[in-house]
Amino acid sequence: MFCICTAGHVNHGKTSLVKSLTGLDTDRLIEEKKRGLSIELGYAKYQIDKNLYASIIDTPGHENFIRNMISGAHAVDQVILVIAANEGIMPQTIEHLDIIKLLSIKNVIFVISKIDLSTSEEISKIKKDINKIITNYSLNKNEILEISNLQNTGVDKLKKIIKENITSSEKKSIQGGRFSVDRVFSLKGIGTIATGTLIGNTISNKSSLEILPNSRELKVKKLQAFNEDLEIISPGSRVSINIQNFGTNEIKKGDIIGEKNHILESKLVYVKVDLLKKIKNYSEIIFHTGSSKTIGKIKLINNTKIARINLNKTIAFIIGDKFIFRNNSGTVGGGEIIFHKKILSEKELESAVINEHKKIEFFLDMYKTISINSLVKYLGKKKKEILRLLDNNNEFISFEKESYVISSKYLIEEAKLFLKEVENYHKNNPLRKGLPLSSINEKKEKKLIINTLVRKKLIKIKDGFVQKTKFIPKLDSNQKSKINNYLNLINVKDYMPPTDNHLEIDLMNYLVEQQLIVKCSKNVYYFIDSYKKLKNEILEINKINKKINIDLVRKNLGMSRKYCLAILDRLEEEKVINRTKD
Repeated sequence: MFCICTAGHVNHGKTSLVKSLTGLDTDRLIEEKKRGLSIELGYAKYQIDKNLYASIIDTPGHENFIRNMISGAHAVDQVILVIAANEGIMPQTIEHLDIIKLLSIKNVIFVISKIDLSTSEEISKIKKDINKIITNYSLNKNEILEISNLQNTGVDKLKKIIKENITSSEKKSIQGGRFSVDRVFSLKGIGTIATGTLIGNTISNKSSLEILPNSRELKVKKLQAFNEDLEIISPGSRVSINIQNFGTNEIKKGDIIGEKNHILESKLVYVKVDLLKKIKNYSEIIFHTGSSKTIGKIKLINNTKIARINLNKTIAFIIGDKFIFRNNSGTVGGGEIIFHKKILSEKELESAVINEHKKIEFFLDMYKTISINSLVKYLGKKKKEILRLLDNNNEFISFEKESYVISSKYLIEEAKLFLKEVENYHKNNPLRKGLPLSSINEKKEKKLIINTLVRKKLIKIKDGFVQKTKFIPKLDSNQKSKINNYLNLINVKDYMPPTDNHLEIDLMNYLVEQQLIVKCSKNVYYFIDSYKKLKNEILEINKINKKINIDLVRKNLGMSRKYCLAILDRLEEEKVINRTKD
């Protein structure tokens, strides 16, 4: 569904025009009826064709309600800008045009209303002024329409142009469905309801949704669009969510409701900014994005079109979201959110705006290793776009089935450090096979680092140990003599080797790792040949008796209980036998 928004000065006939198009009166407040002007946003569903619909948002024109106008315009595909023939272009007309420009909306239909209250000469002059505006604001060319809501003239032509524009345009697909809350209320017997205009992707009553800032999981009772219960709602629709687990005091205007893991929150944003007026650094501003309104301070970076904005409260957004900021003199500027973290080098920000690879660099400088899903959030792009950026640059390496990314520079640095760690281990433990894989920390990138060094033939993995490729444990003559004596000592025929004449721990570990001896318990070690022979004899006893236990081993092999228990524990550890309750 497409979204259309009205704009223009107060009392220029926006609400009457929406009524002429849809048959609905969008002034819903008693105060609006009484004062004859729109205060809150008004909404109507408009059928363009048999299976083609649009949401129409009727925005207020009075300067005191400009926040609501901004709130309405943030999700639109097309604007109908209304200018009354009897008054012409007025202050709010210009401010609305500035907001339209700052929100990068190009498709604007100009409507001259109340033509029954003006002359052809006055209308002709207004058309000339509009043509200048179209040029100055770089807007798409559309026929300027003349309409009288009272006489119902020109409305059919407007319907035709709306249809032509919408059928020829394409909605931009954004990652994740979401909406900025513009109303929260409660209905007796139903509960809390939050409304907004859906952007991004579709959402359903089965979607995993959250409310931000301060991410909280949402339980949906019911979804509606224009008072109709739906299971799936399309972007551009006016959406109402009946919420199960929150009261009206826990959700406020400006909060974001959307799919999980797509939305960011921060009190600091870096922005690409267009200024309508000069502004001093650290000036206080009113920052509008979606339907949120927040006080902040702005600092332009190196007199560029990049700025840092520190906000007095956390806001929710995605990268690429448009914003407007104002002060006491009105709308000052607007633009696009480009980052949400403290940047290490603000001087390089300008190049990052036009260089997507530079943006990835910034985040890798901060995190060293980052998930692709995080980059999707931080860059405001789809996963396939991120992967394409990574494929086109040798400075980045994706790993773990394209789930994470690391910079080539950081990988090289970490590989050097790890290689040094292996070398130091060999130096301090010359008889050990190498660094045990089980002792290595579980950093996501460690596997990639090890595989990189293996591929370069700088290290190898052997029997669960990491060692340098050409590493061989070296024994001196004294150690060799000790080992020979010890092996002769434990190579006994009765399977009960001595348990109190062991070598120093390094030599014992060496013999175990070289598979010259087998450790069965803290003090019971077997010469490898003796162990294999003993193992076969026990398995034969098990085969004959259909079971094995300490008594059977003692009876058949004449071993003491200590040795029987040690060998059976070892065989159980190897999963050769299984312990039972019996």
